[in-house]
Amino acid sequence: MAEKDYYELLGVKKTASEAELKKAYRDLAKKYHPDKNKGNKDAENRFKEISEAYAVLSDTEKRAQYDRLGREAFGPGGANPFAGFDFSQFGGGGGRARRSSSGRRGATMDFTDIFGDLFGGGGGGGFDPEPQQEAQVDVTIDFRDAIRGTTITLNVNGEPMKVKIPEGIGDGQKVRARRGNIPVQITVRVRPHPFFERRGDDIYIDLPITIGEAIRGAEVEVPTLHGPSRIRIPAGTQAGRNMRLTGKGVKKKSSAGDQYVRIQIVIPPDAPPEAVEQLEAAYIENPRANLKASL
Repeated sequence: MAEKDYYELLGVKKTASEAELKKAYRDLAKKYHPDKNKGNKDAENRFKEISEAYAVLSDTEKRAQYDRLGREAFGPGGANPFAGFDFSQFGGGGGRARRSSSGRRGATMDFTDIFGDLFGGGGGGGFDPEPQQEAQVDVTIDFRDAIRGTTITLNVNGEPMKVKIPEGIGDGQKVRARRGNIPVQITVRVRPHPFFERRGDDIYIDLPITIGEAIRGAEVEVPTLHGPSRIRIPAGTQAGRNMRLTGKGVKKKSSAGDQYVRIQIVIPPDAPPEAVEQLEAAYIENPRANLKASL
């Protein structure tokens, strides 16, 4: 390797503190580490240079010797103090640099503390690349799948991944997952249902009934998210009345919403005139009597 000044290799001043050295080395090591530059000899050589520089300058005694004598402190003619070391161990698992068989000594140098500290490894095992930018994905699912939960398959960076959608998820809510070291944020859109309407964890449904059922009262079947249920319509029920089915809304692990039934009275399209006259005669007063004509 070319004999370059160790401070210049790390891009720091000769007065750099231990923290400044460590930061400079961390940034450069992440950039040139073999795990991120497979097959790139220039990056591999650069990584060796900065590793040697940091190994010397992070050691108080070696740094003092280097500041006094330069590379001459480590051998005749300024020989590289780490010539012959096998740095290939950094690319796959070990934090220990070894001398190759052509090296002059059989000594080893332990980089475990350096890499364990810099990259959070237990014993300096390899290099964990920085997480990539979060991937953003929009998906649309059926109303039924949103209520009951489902598993979907997404393609992230051309690779399929399965994501579990929790039961009770609402329109616009997000689910987070990971594809390797890539965080993925999934925004869930829910298709509308033809007759169920969701508001929070409560469900609303319009229930059509006949004029006779509204006048006399009746017991009718109502669809819910969890199967059919029966509801009692009191006699004289007016259109627009809300009736509640407790616990029949969206169910989650520790809670459940309610279902509200809105009464709609359906007028027959071909009612006999005499039947209409009889109904009209049943009104005791004008149903609009309490409405004011203006502000």
